[in-house]
Amino acid sequence: MVTALATIFGATISCGFLWWFTNHYTVSLQSPVRIHLQWPVVVAERMTSESAENARADQHGRRLSAWQQYACRKFGPDCRVALAIQRAENPQGKCEIYHYNSDGTLDWGYFQINTVHLERPGLNLRELLDCKANIDFAYQLYQEKHGFTPWSTYNSGKYRQFLQSQ
Repeated sequence: MVTALATIFGATISCGFLWWFTNHYTVSLQSPVRIHLQWPVVVAERMTSESAENARADQHGRRLSAWQQYACRKFGPDCRVALAIQRAENPQGKCEIYHYNSDGTLDWGYFQINTVHLERPGLNLRELLDCKANIDFAYQLYQEKHGFTPWSTYNSGKYRQFLQSQ
């Protein structure tokens, strides 16, 4: 009897913790697992801002991934447009992805950073295949250019298909 009560008590505590954790954090799997043994699970604090909720609505109510949450923290009120650009550039939302362009340049990583923007000392191109580094660099580029003009999907308006009308 005591063992059964202890089991029920332990299960109740575990369920309560799981409920609390999923309300405060987002857990996403990252692929592929890297050779340098990077953990494939990403945990990020859940955003509750209006811009994050609007970005979530743009995804037909699906929760934002941990990397989308991180991008929302970086871009703040422009989170919704940033994520629409990210989805227009990289619909699968992969971190380790690149794309060859017809002009001979390459687009790298989560936000598909074009190689024309990489004329910086100390920047390693491979680092842009890391989601966090790619989002950080995308935000830096956004600040330097005072907006989203470095992304062709912004200039062409293609990103708008990833925004729900409000």
